[in-house]
Amino acid sequence: MTAPKGYYRNLISDSNIRIAFTHTPIYGCTVVDSSKVMNELEKSQDEYAPYYLDGLKRGLMITIVENQNSNGYLRPGELYFKS
Repeated sequence: MTAPKGYYRNLISDSNIRIAFTHTPIYGCTVVDSSKVMNELEKSQDEYAPYYLDGLKRGLMITIVENQNSNGYLRPGELYFKS
């Protein structure tokens, strides 16, 4: 079962934390301890909570926060212009 994109935001209390896949490089973010998020997911009765919990336990997903100086997620080879 795969959860809808960004659905984890409905399950965790800290709006600054994001859950990201480890196979996709994301720049401008810092990895944070996932124990608080995992505790919330364990207590949740939502049908998608086990999907995120399993991903975090198996190392397929990590919890991150955006750096203050970053304006978005950047991947290698992508170029963004600001006007």
